[in-house]
Amino acid sequence: MSDAVRKGEVTQGDLDGFKKLSAPVAANRTNGSAPGQSERSWTHDLRASIVVFFVALPLCMGVALASGAPVAAGLITGIVGGILAGSLAGCPLQVSGPAAGLTVIVYEIIQRLGLELLGLTVIIAGILQITAGALRLGPWFRAISPAVVHGMLAGIGVLIFASQFHVMVDDKPRGTGLENLAAIPAAIQKIISVPQFASEPENDFRRSAMRELSNLQRDQAALRNQIVKLVPYVDPIGTTPSLNEVIEPRLHDLAASQAQISLELDRISSELTNVEMESKGAVDLALEKEALTEALDGSRRAEAALRSGIAVDAVKAQGEAVATIGLACSRLKNPSLAAWLGIITIAVLLLWLKFVPTKLRLVPAPLVAIVVATALAACFALPVLYVEIPESLIDEVRLPTWELLRNAPWIQLAQNGLLIAIVASAETLLCATAVDQMQKGNRTNYDRELAAQGVGNAVCGLLGALPMTGVIVRSSANVQAGGKTRLSSILHGVWLLVFVVSLAGLLQMIPTASLAAVLVYTGYKLVNIREIKALLEFGWGEVAIYAATLITIVATDLLSGVIVGIALAAGKLLYKFSHLIVRLTHDRRQNRYMLNLTGAATFVRLPKLAAALERIPSDAELHVDLDHLTYVDHACLDLLSRWVEQHEAAGGRLVIEWETLQGSLRRQPMELPEIEEGHEVV
Repeated sequence: MSDAVRKGEVTQGDLDGFKKLSAPVAANRTNGSAPGQSERSWTHDLRASIVVFFVALPLCMGVALASGAPVAAGLITGIVGGILAGSLAGCPLQVSGPAAGLTVIVYEIIQRLGLELLGLTVIIAGILQITAGALRLGPWFRAISPAVVHGMLAGIGVLIFASQFHVMVDDKPRGTGLENLAAIPAAIQKIISVPQFASEPENDFRRSAMRELSNLQRDQAALRNQIVKLVPYVDPIGTTPSLNEVIEPRLHDLAASQAQISLELDRISSELTNVEMESKGAVDLALEKEALTEALDGSRRAEAALRSGIAVDAVKAQGEAVATIGLACSRLKNPSLAAWLGIITIAVLLLWLKFVPTKLRLVPAPLVAIVVATALAACFALPVLYVEIPESLIDEVRLPTWELLRNAPWIQLAQNGLLIAIVASAETLLCATAVDQMQKGNRTNYDRELAAQGVGNAVCGLLGALPMTGVIVRSSANVQAGGKTRLSSILHGVWLLVFVVSLAGLLQMIPTASLAAVLVYTGYKLVNIREIKALLEFGWGEVAIYAATLITIVATDLLSGVIVGIALAAGKLLYKFSHLIVRLTHDRRQNRYMLNLTGAATFVRLPKLAAALERIPSDAELHVDLDHLTYVDHACLDLLSRWVEQHEAAGGRLVIEWETLQGSLRRQPMELPEIEEGHEVV
């Protein structure tokens, strides 16, 4: 060791030498590699990207399903998250995509504002994230109480579990979280009932008719959206008399599209009649035929309204047409079979997680479960709902139109965009922190990661897809599979794109119930009991904040729950910061008083401290114990110093162990010491 180092002196030559030694290390860490890493890291990234792809594929579709959006919207977000956000990320090993933590927000936005306005909301969220990253606000999004974060995730988990439980039985989620929970017993009845297996011709008809009706319902919804864009000034609820007379000539041009839907419905109805006739009474599809007749009548009414050109009638008839086609489709499915497919999916998932050999653990359990459920559904041609995805991914890209921009409710969009930005940023950066703890490479640049997420969300919004976050399930799979650089995340996005473009027909074979079952398990896992036990180590107050956040989210909405949690955490902090225990005891044997202060001595508790000092006789000896004091402000110090002068002037004596104060401020508050024998509380 040089003399300069021993003396604590560093010369310019030492600095230059240090820079030369540290340059290769810095270069490696910039690329997301550990020091001394082999140049063959791309082989590790290639293997890891394949594993992450298999993890991400079912989750992208499942999150889209839970959000009330087309499956393609989740896949587009996964592709953008992998390729674009992965290229720019400040945490190279973090994998981004659609996340379960945003499903509740996205679902509410789609239900209230529609799928078209979701894209604008996500663009706003992305711009806010880019701005926050540029202002170096990344670390601040981590400044949230763990009790609030875990309570938020648990609340989201309960909502996902409750809503997807109904989807698992080929039903639709109810309006609110409490309604979904209340309806679970009825859904369980479908699970415990014995599934009814129909004949092969009936099964074939049900399955093909359900897929055709699903496509027709999507076409009907697209036609309705096209009409709404033509007449954005019309609200079928509470319209004024003057709007009832508005004639829109352009509506007549869309009547031909509606007539084509009517023809398809009529054809499906004829096929149903043929199946009944060929079975010679063995097949009874009376309820299904009634629903198809209602759908056909609704389509013909919608066609007549379009030909009339009356805007209000056209919008109203379109809504009814979408609903009646959906009812006809639901009548054809077999909820009991769907429920058992969901149960089998969860059973396979749990068995794989528990009993799979170590060598096969890289194969994701959700993927195995969905493959098994898909194989069963295909082998027996089960009449259940299947994933709907267009042949071309371009068909699902929804670029914002001028009419949409001109008539958008920007205040509502800004509010929802801010909520998405806050929740997505917090989830992303907490995930990045967890990834840092799992690997020994470079640390996360939080501001860069936040800006990268903003760019990704802005692009997703422009394409009409779901918002993205960093996802801990995919990121941990990336690290465990041996990912070394950001290339693994980028390649997983490439595999998603290649698979969706070339094998879209394969995805259409996946039963919706199996995807919902994976999300039911995901929701259950978000309510992490171990986190509750960990919070309990810091007191029941943390658990109370957790519970209040969870209950408020389930009973009202996500934003209200987070606000309640943050408010309670701030209130607890304020209480802890202003709470002071003052105990005055009298030692009768030595005729002296002991003043014990525990907590924080601030101006808020100044009257309490002053009252204790006033009870001490003017000629008494006082010992002040500051060992359990965590904080003392100027007001309390000033009070003590002035009281000392008056007390000593009156013949009293004061002993303060000031050296204990500095050490006690570094420790957590402790319980008061036991009262010694011969002392009494004053």
